[in-house]
Amino acid sequence: MKTPILVGICAATLLGTAETKATEIASASNNKPKSIACAQERGEPLGQCTYRIKRDKKGKTTVTVAFANGFKRGLFFKDGKFLKASVTMSGVGTDTDWSLKDGTHMIRVDGQRYEVPDTLITSN
Repeated sequence: MKTPILVGICAATLLGTAETKATEIASASNNKPKSIACAQERGEPLGQCTYRIKRDKKGKTTVTVAFANGFKRGLFFKDGKFLKASVTMSGVGTDTDWSLKDGTHMIRVDGQRYEVPDTLITSN
């Protein structure tokens, strides 16, 4: 009766190890962060925001950034360059500035700031 229990424990241990390795491999091959640096108000320190990416076949990429309070803003890119931001109740999104520094798009829209890794924009 003890043998099946030992076999079960060994199998569970091996499966857990295989699952961990698969997760490590997937994480290593996927260099996309789970969140990006952002600040919603002028002068506040950078925090973290979640995001969603949408691409089309014409080279356009939309990164929709969501702050912890639910506020969302779309950042639009074409061929890897920032174009504009979506209009929101907090601003029209036309007062912008951006640069690409050390592989990160440093974007300011109205009073908000975003740091978007270039790998999010250029990867397929």
